[in-house]
Amino acid sequence: MFKRKGVFFIPINLGGWLVFAAAVCYAVYNGWELNNTTHSVSDFLMNLVFSLLIICGIYSLIAFLTLIKKP
Repeated sequence: MFKRKGVFFIPINLGGWLVFAAAVCYAVYNGWELNNTTHSVSDFLMNLVFSLLIICGIYSLIAFLTLIKKP
């Protein structure tokens, strides 16, 4: 579902694009919710960076486990 390009994972079929779109949509939704619930910029940024690290880590794990290797 993914192809590795350096440290990044590029989706190459529909399943990969669905996983990528779900990760981006969840990151945007999470940022929106954090913006509505936090009262200071530092709280927002700290929580956003931590959430993005978790989302990127899960995306990378899924991509690594479904990596299509060249023969």
